[in-house]
Amino acid sequence: MDTKIGNENNIESIQAELKFLREKFSEELERQKLDALAEFAAGAGHEINNPLAIISGHAQLLLREIENTEHRRQLAVIAAQVKRAYEMIADIRYFARPPKPEIEHVNLITWLQSLAEEQTPFMQKLGIELHVETDSNSANIETDPVQLRLVANALCRNACDILQNGGNIWLRLRQIENGWEIAVEDDGPGVAQEIRPLIFCPYYSGRQAGRGLGFGLSKAWRIMQQLGGSITYQPSETGGAKFVVRLLLSKLSETAEILTQ
Repeated sequence: MDTKIGNENNIESIQAELKFLREKFSEELERQKLDALAEFAAGAGHEINNPLAIISGHAQLLLREIENTEHRRQLAVIAAQVKRAYEMIADIRYFARPPKPEIEHVNLITWLQSLAEEQTPFMQKLGIELHVETDSNSANIETDPVQLRLVANALCRNACDILQNGGNIWLRLRQIENGWEIAVEDDGPGVAQEIRPLIFCPYYSGRQAGRGLGFGLSKAWRIMQQLGGSITYQPSETGGAKFVVRLLLSKLSETAEILTQ
């Protein structure tokens, strides 16, 4: 009987270890894939900018010289589309080479309240109710509050895009072992199983054609990587989407130390 119990315990231990290894392998594979895409994005963005500058320059010159109303309208469309392409490339290059974080002392509770005040008016116009929840009266870390705000804004924007007919969004702050966790959760339709591996990819977008490349989540992922944290997707208990940002104190300290050297 004791041997049987021992074998069962060994099997459970092996299964748990295999599950852990699979998860770590998937995380490492995702990191290497996105790192490779970042290197490609840096080079491609630089090369595409050059012809765009020429197109934009000629369009601006022609606008000064041509008086025909229809021709001017067409040139204005060209100039507007070039500007849009510039903005897309700026997103690509941000993903490839994000700016160096400026680490400072941050009170996460104050930071979260400020984020909620900023987001509430926009969400109210969309018929979305914002809820803020914290499990602590004190939450202090060393991080870049501006870049962390970019991450939160991207997650809130993503949730708002999903909730086309109104709904609820929750901002939750809770303490975890050696750090803090910020969750942005909604009660929308969630993310389909088949596209979950693609949601942080900078060249994938669930948006309709013409609505942009959907760089918000990929930039958020890149920022968290640089801050020594992480961002993951989890199905919500409401059936919607839940994005979890983790800030580990040890990793944040290492990041701050590296950046000050």
